Amino acid sequence: MDGFGLDLALVAVLVLLNATFAGSEMALVSLREGQLRSLEREGRHALVRLARDPNRYFATVQIGITLSGFLASATAAVSLAQPLVPLLSFLGGAASGVAIALVTIVLTFFTLVFGELAPKRLAMQYAVRWSKIIARPLDFLSIVSRPVVWLLSKATDLVVRVLGGDPDADEEQMSAEELRDLVEVQQHLNAEQRTIMTGALEIHERKLREVLVPRRLVTVLESGLDTATAREVLAKSGHSRAPVTKDGHLDDVIGVVNLRDLLDDAVALADVARTPMVLPDSVRVTDALRRMKAEHEQMALVVDEHGAVGGIVTLEDLLEEIVGEIYDETDADVVAVRAEPDGSIELPGTFPVHDLADVGVELKDAPPGPYATIAGLVLLVLGRIPEEPGDVVEVSGWRIEVLAVEHHAVTRVRLRSQRAPRNDQAF
Repeated sequence: MDGFGLDLALVAVLVLLNATFAGSEMALVSLREGQLRSLEREGRHALVRLARDPNRYFATVQIGITLSGFLASATAAVSLAQPLVPLLSFLGGAASGVAIALVTIVLTFFTLVFGELAPKRLAMQYAVRWSKIIARPLDFLSIVSRPVVWLLSKATDLVVRVLGGDPDADEEQMSAEELRDLVEVQQHLNAEQRTIMTGALEIHERKLREVLVPRRLVTVLESGLDTATAREVLAKSGHSRAPVTKDGHLDDVIGVVNLRDLLDDAVALADVARTPMVLPDSVRVTDALRRMKAEHEQMALVVDEHGAVGGIVTLEDLLEEIVGEIYDETDADVVAVRAEPDGSIELPGTFPVHDLADVGVELKDAPPGPYATIAGLVLLVLGRIPEEPGDVVEVSGWRIEVLAVEHHAVTRVRLRSQRAPRNDQAF
């Protein structure tokens, strides 16, 4: 092989080294914490140690990339450009400069494609496999080049401090919004898995006041009822539990009874009622769920800051915040939902805003506020309590019309999309 061939082979080797270092950097950066823990369980301690010390491998990789790139450029400029000069003799004195420029352009192209872009893309796709291959060699290079790496690391820390950063800061944790976006783009997840994972992320942001059953919709049993009548009322309501009160008002609760407690007609309601769990409406859903599970409670009263009972929550209600609605034939919300032939949707005023996606309604631009139901949203946008049906508000491309008002409460609404007609039914 002549001198030109040797120089060409040397440049190819240097570009390959550049590719190895560039891909190694991308592979290590792409490793997630879960993958690192898995690798640690496999005994890949050198790999994990390297991946968790960015200053160490960044400096080592950068040294490799810089040296291989510099040597490739120097070799090409000195050796590969020279044979082109006679071919460009018609350019006179500019022939040498043009030859170097042409070789530099070609070398840059090949270095970018074969030494940077392609290996980085492959390293992202096969991060674990690539990391396993390069871990020991890169770890060895890190040890050999430790003095240089130490110098570069200290210089880098100094520059970061000068620019207002913290060189010792850990990597910023992924936000809940980023995790939600990550769930959305994962193609191997089905709709049910996305619902559960998204629900698990969103539940931490919700409080009991957003998910409770409002007091006017709570089935209550007066303590004076005989057991047979109470059993009939509870069975007709479709619920298995209900609060027992002295006078029918939730602010004077004696306890909670289960349908199975009412099988004996000889017992009195007050005797079988158990002390209810009471939770403030400001408690996060996650905390309430944890406490109800720990104390084996299926129902809790929810009170506001003044001690007034605002409603109840059940363990099923809280679980639905994670897995999605668990509808049955007695569920008031789903029974009251009706799709009209013209594409509009009729909903009860108590329908939760965060469940609108279940019926194909997306209100992404809905104004923020202390509401949890579609009726609360209407009141916020309208700015007053409607006295009769007919009021209309527009939110996120949806026209929301008040259909029924009872005792100052919006009890039924109609939603109609102002965009393309809806031919599908999501429920």
